[in-house]
Amino acid sequence: MYDLAIIGGGPAGYSAALEAAGRNMRVVLFEYRQLGGTCLNRGCVPTKYLSHVGKKYYEASRADSDGISCSSVNIDFLKTADRMQKIVTELREQLESFLLYGNVEIISGEAKITGDRKVVCEGKTYEAQNLLIATGSAPSEPLLPGAITSDELLKLNKIPEKLHVLGGGVVAVEFAQIFRMLGSEVTLSIRANRILRKWDEEIAEAMTRSMKERGIRIQTNCDFKDLSIGDGSVVLSAAGRKAVLPPTENIVFDLGAGGGILVDSCGRTSVRGIYAAGDVVEGSPQLAHVGMEQGRRAVRHMAGLALSQEAAVVQCIYAAQEAVSVGLTEEEAKAKGLSVVAVKQSMAANARAMIVKQTDGFTKIVAEKESGRIVGAQLMSERAGDMATELALAIDRKMTVSELLCSVRPHPSFCEAITDVLRAMENQLEIREPKKDSQESQEAKSGRKGGLLRFLK
Repeated sequence: MYDLAIIGGGPAGYSAALEAAGRNMRVVLFEYRQLGGTCLNRGCVPTKYLSHVGKKYYEASRADSDGISCSSVNIDFLKTADRMQKIVTELREQLESFLLYGNVEIISGEAKITGDRKVVCEGKTYEAQNLLIATGSAPSEPLLPGAITSDELLKLNKIPEKLHVLGGGVVAVEFAQIFRMLGSEVTLSIRANRILRKWDEEIAEAMTRSMKERGIRIQTNCDFKDLSIGDGSVVLSAAGRKAVLPPTENIVFDLGAGGGILVDSCGRTSVRGIYAAGDVVEGSPQLAHVGMEQGRRAVRHMAGLALSQEAAVVQCIYAAQEAVSVGLTEEEAKAKGLSVVAVKQSMAANARAMIVKQTDGFTKIVAEKESGRIVGAQLMSERAGDMATELALAIDRKMTVSELLCSVRPHPSFCEAITDVLRAMENQLEIREPKKDSQESQEAKSGRKGGLLRFLK
């Protein structure tokens, strides 16, 4: 009898396995494809590597303004693809080593839930105190005959001369920019009137400008049924992903309208002793870092531990420029009845952004007007994903503008744009600060001017 049986070896599954192993649980993990799931093998890791290569290639071919003259800039995509697979393989082997070191039993094969916490794989039955379903998601069916999915696009051994992308979400936007930087002629067609419909409108507008400046053609309000693409383009269908449910027998889960498994805040399904985490969960943002935390959270609940409040989700786009949204947008905050202040500053005023020629982004922070509490942020900048972590922490810990200003950020850096926005916000907030008894007490309580001076001395 195992303490935990996990179906799926992607981020949610392997994170849960490592968490359980660290708590001395006996764990068995089933994976019918490759450890690491979509993220490691067909998603986050390979695409971010291609984005890295694309940026280097794009910048090298346009380095004259920096005094760098290259007579010829070429890319050997076979070497690129080989390097990509080596990175994926090495990370997968490291992951397997970590799991085996934690005494996690790894079973290769398709697992079927056959009863109350019973799993059958390759003709053998396994029983566990708890089951965790972490079977992830897969690309939706192609929108046009002959179109390929992101899985198949990553298997190409040459850069398409022309790439036509169907869809306007994160996957579509990332691939459009990656292959444009690699040299493809790219067209992106969408049903709506703008890309990134679920994102902050200012990010969508800025991303659209950036894409058009790089030569990507964007077609809006398209009816894909009437779309005829006969110019030899590789057609990528990037119209979302769907939950992959595990095979079952005599077990019925409650499913949502989107086809995912319904769970509570602890990850419990409607079936006793069975949990779910990651992309298979209804309403999942389909982000690896969210699935990882959901997997760990489910294990902590199984272990009888108190769970912390759920954290603000950092949503990222890793394209020619990174974009991030965390917490509430200004519109979402107002829809919730909050009185807020939102301040945005262009990265054109940031020295580091100017150095790397990435000045067309911005940093925006949203805070409650009376309390100064940070409730959201949207960024479009180089290293935006790294910058978002302190803002996510501020939202989770209900920190205020004044408290965030206690930190002195380095210069020149992208993150000092956060300081600039916070300083501008101070003048728009309606905070009534009590009078202090003395300069010494004021400095001690604020942790700002006096504290900083003492630190610098």
